[in-house]
Amino acid sequence: MNNQQNNSIILTLKKNLSLIIAALPLLIFVVLAQIDLNIAKSITDIAKQFALNRLGGIWLWMVISVFVVAICLAISPIGSIKLGGEKSRPSLNVFEWCSVLICTLLAGGGVFWSAAEPLIHFLQPATYFSQYEGNTITAIDQAFAVSFLHWGFLAWALVGSTIAITFSLLSQKGFPLRPRSLLIPLSSEKFSNGLIGDFADGLCVVAAIAGTVGPLGFLSLQLSNAAGRLAWVSDSLLLQVGIVIALTTIFSISTVSGIQRGIKFLSKLNIWLTIILALSLTFLGPTLWIFKHFGSSMILYFKNFLAMSLPDQNDSWVQGWTIFYWGWFLGYAPLMGLFTAGISKGRSIRELVIVVAIVCPLITNLWFMILGGNGIYLELDNPGLITSEFNAGGSAAVFFAILNNLPISKLLIFLGLLLIVLFMSTSADSISYAAAIVLSGEEVPPKKQRLFWAVLIGLLTISLLRIGADSSGQTSIDALQSFIILTAIPVTPILLTTLYTAPMLAFKEFKKNQKKLKSLKI
Repeated sequence: MNNQQNNSIILTLKKNLSLIIAALPLLIFVVLAQIDLNIAKSITDIAKQFALNRLGGIWLWMVISVFVVAICLAISPIGSIKLGGEKSRPSLNVFEWCSVLICTLLAGGGVFWSAAEPLIHFLQPATYFSQYEGNTITAIDQAFAVSFLHWGFLAWALVGSTIAITFSLLSQKGFPLRPRSLLIPLSSEKFSNGLIGDFADGLCVVAAIAGTVGPLGFLSLQLSNAAGRLAWVSDSLLLQVGIVIALTTIFSISTVSGIQRGIKFLSKLNIWLTIILALSLTFLGPTLWIFKHFGSSMILYFKNFLAMSLPDQNDSWVQGWTIFYWGWFLGYAPLMGLFTAGISKGRSIRELVIVVAIVCPLITNLWFMILGGNGIYLELDNPGLITSEFNAGGSAAVFFAILNNLPISKLLIFLGLLLIVLFMSTSADSISYAAAIVLSGEEVPPKKQRLFWAVLIGLLTISLLRIGADSSGQTSIDALQSFIILTAIPVTPILLTTLYTAPMLAFKEFKKNQKKLKSLKI
């Protein structure tokens, strides 16, 4: 091999270093899982425990800080700044914009946990709500208040507010929509374009892929459980793998089609289906009961907002629930923020924060109340009706147990199955698309790269399902949760920077606009 060839190889490696950093550890993990499942499981378990013990407190404070900073920007005069520049116009109307945001940021995890989580907290209240007796009427509101914490204002602000604002303002200055750009306000363009920038891009992609693997795994368990109710089908690892392959095929086609065709189309279809199912569940279920407890649960949440947001980080319940969620959403944040910035051009900072940190969380909370509320109401009305399914099939069984015990159950189950597929597809195809943008450096990335990440998401999910399967064929979600936490660790300092860069860049842009207005008046 001559010097010219050597130089060519080196240049190719340098050019694709961030791609290598992102893809290599994931591919190694897939291979390792095939060779020795125990080693792969040990790695994920150790990393999860490290993150929960050492980073939990940081994550708790960081999440609430992001929300506070976002709200302050929105209510200040700075909130009038238009993302993408004053001349930019929205590419999506309000309904399309909200649809894509809800379907992408809520993801399939919201469908999985909206049924199971309220029931779990109802049966066993959080440690800071120990005064409520589980599985009684008094435990209803606290169960939903905790669910609102995990899927409401703080979670949405984390993945789509300060980081999206930072990306948008940097993009206006000509910097690429890549995680490395987040480092520029704190260092220099030369520094961010070096090795550190390659690692920032690669590690953020790894975390986002891991965050997507979780919901895909959760929903495959859910669909497998539903199919297992048929006499001729058994809920098994083999069926779960088959479901993952089918879902991967669907969102691969969507991500290759692009934002304006595949992703936007699926999001609009998804949101209309969600509306139909939500209205059906509301009026077929205990309508007045649902709205009554939605109000009282929100009041309880607001009354205990600070105590719930900043609990004891060493509490095992807090680690297993709240801190796990913050680690999960943290891993999502860079690519979700990037994606949000890309579809929010032409919107003001105020519009972005109101929709992302207030409107979408309220819609999410209402969805949890409608679905989870039906489950708790059915359980109270007929003790054991839902919990028996939960005890037998775990969290994955709750969604269809609820639908199965309502009027027109067959139609509701069909709609539920379709909803799961669409939610997962819109989330996974968006992440695949965003990953390809980051690692290609192009706003419309090559189709081959989009397809590569979509397929890799599927392969990782299958590997983690195998790790979580026991000798009896039952599959737990522990491996999925551990893998999510593992990849969120290196993303933490990157997101922390936006607590400073978002208001700093926004203030500079505001001052610049003010100077322009003064010069025009003169």
